[in-house]
Amino acid sequence: MPGLTSTMLMSVQSLLADQAALQVTSNNIANANTPGYTREVPVLTENTPTVENGITYGAGVTLEKVQSIRDQLLDLRISEENQQQSGAQAQLAALNQVQGLFSDSTQGVGADMTAFFNSLSQLSTNPTSIPQRQAVLTDAQNLANSFNQTSTSLSNIQTSLNLNVSQAVDQINSLTQQIAKLNAQVAQMQQLGQEPGVIQDQETQLVQQLSQLTDVSIIQTKDGQTITTANGSALVVGGQSFALQAAADSTGTEHIFSQGQDITSSIKNGKLGGILQVRDQVLPGVLNQLDTLASQFATAFNTAHEAGTDLNGKAGQAFFSAASGAGAAASFSVVITDPNAIAASSDGSAGSNGNIVQMTAVQSQELPSGASPTDSFANIVFNVGNLTQQAQAESDAGTASLNQLNDQWGSVSAVSIDEESTNLITYQRAFEAAARVISTVDQLTQTVIGMGASG
Repeated sequence: MPGLTSTMLMSVQSLLADQAALQVTSNNIANANTPGYTREVPVLTENTPTVENGITYGAGVTLEKVQSIRDQLLDLRISEENQQQSGAQAQLAALNQVQGLFSDSTQGVGADMTAFFNSLSQLSTNPTSIPQRQAVLTDAQNLANSFNQTSTSLSNIQTSLNLNVSQAVDQINSLTQQIAKLNAQVAQMQQLGQEPGVIQDQETQLVQQLSQLTDVSIIQTKDGQTITTANGSALVVGGQSFALQAAADSTGTEHIFSQGQDITSSIKNGKLGGILQVRDQVLPGVLNQLDTLASQFATAFNTAHEAGTDLNGKAGQAFFSAASGAGAAASFSVVITDPNAIAASSDGSAGSNGNIVQMTAVQSQELPSGASPTDSFANIVFNVGNLTQQAQAESDAGTASLNQLNDQWGSVSAVSIDEESTNLITYQRAFEAAARVISTVDQLTQTVIGMGASG
C-alpha cells in the first residue's frame, strides 16, 4: 500500500497545482479591465490511480493546462457586426456633411432661388426701376454663387473621402501584417502543446479592428486564421500577409487592388465600404441632380427671357450660362451685367412687364426632369435627408446589436471579480490543506525515524 513518501509526493503535486491555480486567478483579477482579455481557467486532472492487492489508491492531481475561455463563433459574429456597423457609421459621418449643405432653409440654392423670383415679382410693379433691376441681378448672382458653392463643397467632400481610401488601405495592410505574425506564433505554440491565450487575445483584437475597416471572411485552419476580403482575395494565410494597393485612375479616383485585381466595387462594408458607397454612389448622384437642375433651370429661364425686350428695345439675350452635363452647377453664372438688359417687356414698350410674368412662371413650370425648379431642389434635399436617416437607423441598429453581442462575449469570456474572488479563496484553502498534509507527513516521518532510533 502507498506509504508516507507517496503521500508526501502527492501533496507536493497538489501544492504545485493549487499554486498555479492561484497564479491564474491572480492574473485574471489583474486583467479584469484589460480590453479584449479572455479569462483563463486552470484545468486540473486526476492522476492515474494505482492498484495494489485489488485496492485502488488515488494518485493526486496534476495541472494539465491553462485554458482561455473563448467562443470562436461569437468572435465571428462580432466581427461580422463590426463590418456592418462601421460601414453605416462611415456613411453617416459623410452624409451628415452633405446634409449640412442642404439643411438650412434660409440660405443656399433653394432660398436664393426663391429670393430671385421674389425680386422679379417686385420688378413687375415698376419695370423701369434701375434699383429694382439691379436687385434682380444681385439676387441672380447670389443664386449662381449658391450653385457654385454647393457643387464645390460636394466635390470637396468627395476629395476628402478619396484621400481616406488610401489611408484606410494603409491601416488594413498594417493590421494584416501584425495578424500574420501572431498567426504564426499561435500555430507554433499549438504545435508544441502550449496555450496561446495571450497571443490569441491580441490577434482577436487586431481582427476586430480589421473588420471595422473592411468586410472580411475569417476561416479557422490548422495553420491559424485565414482572412480574405468579401470577394475571396487573400489578406492573411497562416503566417503570410497579402497587401492591398491603392492607385488613382486618370480622374484621380483611388481604386483598391489585390494582387493586381481591382476589388473596389466588391467592398461593401466596414469603414472603407461606407466611404466608397458615399464617394462612388451617393455624391455622384447628388451632383448629377444639382447639375441637371442648374442646366435645365438656366435653359428654361433663358428661353423665357429671350422672348422679351429690354429697356433699350433690344431682344432679350441669355440671362444665365446654360452649360449641360457634369459641372453645370459649378459653372452656373449670370451672363447679364447691365440692369437695362433685363427683358421685362413683352410688347417692346419700356413700361411693359408682360415678359416678367413668363419669367416668374418658370419657378413653377415643369422642367424636362419632370419637376419644377423648386420641386427639383426639394427632391435633392429629400434624397439626402432620406439617405442620412437610413444610415442613422442602420448605425443605431448596428450599435444595439454589437452591444448585445459584446454583452454575450462578456458573460462567456470576461473576468468576473466575484467569481475570481471565490476561486481565490477555494485555491487558497486547498493550498493550505496540501501544506498541512505535508507538515503532518513530515511529523509522522520524524516519529517513525525516532521510533527506529530508540529501538
